[in-house]
Amino acid sequence: MKYIDTHCHLLFPYYDEDREEVLQKVNDELDLFIEIGGDLDNSQKVVDFIKNQPKAFGTVGIHPTDSEGFDINLIDKLEELAKNDKIVGIGETGLDFYWETNKQTQYKVFDAQVSIAKKLNKPLVLHIRDAYNDAYEFLKKSSLPSKLGVVHCFSDTWETAKKFLDLGFYLGFDGPITYPKNTELRKVVQQTPLERILPETDSPFLPPVPFRGKRNMPIYVKYVYEKIAEIKKIDIEELKSKLYFNTMSLFF
Repeated sequence: MKYIDTHCHLLFPYYDEDREEVLQKVNDELDLFIEIGGDLDNSQKVVDFIKNQPKAFGTVGIHPTDSEGFDINLIDKLEELAKNDKIVGIGETGLDFYWETNKQTQYKVFDAQVSIAKKLNKPLVLHIRDAYNDAYEFLKKSSLPSKLGVVHCFSDTWETAKKFLDLGFYLGFDGPITYPKNTELRKVVQQTPLERILPETDSPFLPPVPFRGKRNMPIYVKYVYEKIAEIKKIDIEELKSKLYFNTMSLFF
């Protein structure tokens, strides 16, 4: 059994010069990967891209930092894209209050995507930054898809993690769990039930040690696996099996 990357962005310009070479490595070393949508145009590109990639699946969504530029009247187009058989989730969507943006617009676009996920019964891929409590309170009151979804690149405290786990969400962990100073985040990994963990890279961002400062790649997900195995004191082959099962359970 090989590795899985449940969250990457291979269609971003960072790969324009060597995408085919990167894809060759991905296909050699991974069992599957999920290409994540971030706006309407990008989501269309995801749908087109995954058609010809046997190991690729995708999501479609409007990233919260792109919500202000999104015409809510086009939400039906996103829903149509989401009906594609190889689209396995809605997102990344959520709330990001790190940047100066219109919070109400973020809520409106987020709510519309939650509705699509509910209607099509596809899980949410959540991007949350400086808004964990806000997102939790919103989701707690929302009508959610039965599969709920994943909090992508979780980066807050165990107290926060437990709230989302109690709602029924998975937590995605990425390169930051390998960073020496992230002791508290590793404690979150240690306390999170193994059956609720998903492996991610967020490529081209957040490269793990020993690649910090460089472009991230889906094949570097093995370093995330190795750190989870170390934290959980579990054999890497057993971990591969567990995380494969988690991925199948949520997305397929």
